[in-house]
Amino acid sequence: MMKKILIFIGPPGSGKGTQAKLLAQKYGFKHISTGDLLRELTTNEQASEQQKEALEEMKAGKLVPDWLIYELAFAAVKENLDNGKGVVLDGAIRNLEQAQKYQEFFEQNSWSDEVLTVEVALSDEEAFNRLTKRRICKNCGEIIY
Repeated sequence: MMKKILIFIGPPGSGKGTQAKLLAQKYGFKHISTGDLLRELTTNEQASEQQKEALEEMKAGKLVPDWLIYELAFAAVKENLDNGKGVVLDGAIRNLEQAQKYQEFFEQNSWSDEVLTVEVALSDEEAFNRLTKRRICKNCGEIIY
């Protein structure tokens, strides 16, 4: 039986985003990328003042506060699961504290048994080689290899 919550973790350049998108598409799951959620928030006219301030800090090169990631990602997960759709999380968990917050969220909603974490592993050398070949289109923001 397929789990309802798939979490992809791995270093930049590992291909986790690509694999997460492919798996979501194949099984009709919602692909949830924290980067996509933040980009959507920048155009949301209903964003709170606190969210707008956090986005300004992000634009200034600072890290996005964890509370904002939790707020956006947890809402997206809840919405999709409540509507019977599985989710694939991409780039959501980057450290132990974040993993603990996600675990608490899953436990509070009785979803702990529905989680599968997939680690996409590769060597530092391979990650470096992949990232140095990666380019981003200035017009559309898509990654070009």
